[in-house]
Amino acid sequence: MFQGFYTLGSAMISENRNLNVISNNMANAATNGYKSDKYIASTFREEVLYRSGNITPNKRTPIGTTAMIQATNDRVTSYEQGGMDPTEMPLDVAINGNGFFAVQKGTGADDIVYTRSGSFITDDEGYIAVPNIGRVLGTNNAPIQVDTDDLVIDIDGTVRSEVTGTVYGTIRLDDFEDYDEALVKGDNGTFVLQEGATARAGDGQIVQGMLERSNVSMVEEMTSMMSAQRSLQAAAQLIKMYDQLDGRTVTLGSMS
Repeated sequence: MFQGFYTLGSAMISENRNLNVISNNMANAATNGYKSDKYIASTFREEVLYRSGNITPNKRTPIGTTAMIQATNDRVTSYEQGGMDPTEMPLDVAINGNGFFAVQKGTGADDIVYTRSGSFITDDEGYIAVPNIGRVLGTNNAPIQVDTDDLVIDIDGTVRSEVTGTVYGTIRLDDFEDYDEALVKGDNGTFVLQEGATARAGDGQIVQGMLERSNVSMVEEMTSMMSAQRSLQAAAQLIKMYDQLDGRTVTLGSMS
């Protein structure tokens, strides 16, 4: 009886967290360059079930395993590239291939976040920036400052004036040996570097006048949400039945 409470209660907690992950994916379906997450659950304290023989009770045969509760494991991020939409805006760029834009979030040289969102602007001081995040770094590890909006951005990230040909810098692309080991997901779909992890030069091509869409599939997320809601409702109904049975057992026991 009590194992049922543990199992169903943990299932409700797990499905609720799953719904939070799904909701966050759906909320960021229109966020450029956003990478979707998938909730992974696991079991805790697995036990082996045995069957005893009728003639030789001491002879036990394993028939399967069971677990007391369902536990939270982790979120797994999908780094699959999203589709590209043409915008024809000079400061809209997308990465075709591997790599992330390096963005200086604060004033420190090491205060860097990574993003696939290439919806750039120029801030009040003329630096190329990602809105609400920070300034885009160049290959010289410094923000790129421009004095015009008439820009050409080549596939290698070189930023130059369309009129005069003046080169302002080259957009830096960073890549990593193992994304799951190197990156930690932060706010606005950005990533920060794990302690001890290192970056390398990305080999992706930068495409001007395009934006990478989120890789969230609304069809898959809606299907996952309906499945999680049904599981949550079923667990809630069953735990209510367990509670009623437990109350009935107490009542019958007090009458004996």
